[in-house]
Amino acid sequence: MNKNKFYKYIKISVLIISLFFLYVNSEENYQIVLNKINFEYQTIFLLIVIVIIMQNLLNIRSFYFLNLTSKYNASFVEWSSLFYLTGLINHSPFWGVGHILRSTEMKKNNYSHKEYLNMYIFIFFWGSLIYSSVSILLSFYFNEANFYSLSILLILFTFSLIITSKITLKYIIVILNYLSSFQLLKKIKFLKFLLKELLITFKLSTLVSNKKIFANFLFFTLFLISFEYLKFNLIFNFLFETVDLKVVFLFFLTNYLIRMIRPIDNIIGVRESILGLYGQQLGLLFLEGALIVIISRLLGLTCLIVNYIFYYLLKKFFN
Repeated sequence: MNKNKFYKYIKISVLIISLFFLYVNSEENYQIVLNKINFEYQTIFLLIVIVIIMQNLLNIRSFYFLNLTSKYNASFVEWSSLFYLTGLINHSPFWGVGHILRSTEMKKNNYSHKEYLNMYIFIFFWGSLIYSSVSILLSFYFNEANFYSLSILLILFTFSLIITSKITLKYIIVILNYLSSFQLLKKIKFLKFLLKELLITFKLSTLVSNKKIFANFLFFTLFLISFEYLKFNLIFNFLFETVDLKVVFLFFLTNYLIRMIRPIDNIIGVRESILGLYGQQLGLLFLEGALIVIISRLLGLTCLIVNYIFYYLLKKFFN
């Protein structure tokens, strides 16, 4: 068996296992939702449309980022098929495998592993920078600005700004160049290799950290934030007769903060439990708080499958 066939079998196996895990873990959640709510099909349809739009905004944002920062040569349809395939895998316990698979496939289209790591870092920290800024403004607008939440948001904002700042990156390159000049470090092969790779990565980062790329990223991210808040608002209206917009915002904010801790966010049940307990502090029942997250997660999973099938068929019939 040659390397390409072996890789193909591994990819298919990971996808099948991921889908099986998602089915097993989602079946019970779907049943909870069916038992606890009265269906309003117009609202459900609108929620599905909103989440499909959100996922496509994420997809298009990443594709524009690739076009502006690299010589990645896959078509939009090829990229989209890969984006949603690895998104499904990342919703399972194989979270890291999805990124490895995506990076491996992208390397075939003139996009190195270092470039992928660099892209992921910027998408994560620029996202954090924008979400933190908007959350701080909304905290004051809803009169929910307190010391603890503002401190966390300001720390995230400051750290994200420092990490992605061109000034910081240039200083790091100067320091790495200085360290590389030491003869003692040159004699240690691992350290010499590590310094060389870090220099390449940070030089790539300086090319990415510019106003044009950030403005493009900001445009899509502001739309994403708007649609995400609208999604939570609709879920609340779907479940409750009266909706307090402050409670919706606090759920939106807490959901964002939990999502920043990626490994925890991907463990099914953790975010549901945390927001269920948090919901009790806001006057909701534990199950009501958890149900909001369950519905949000199931919407995301359902729309991921729909988007993947759509782009997979486009790739098969038109590429």
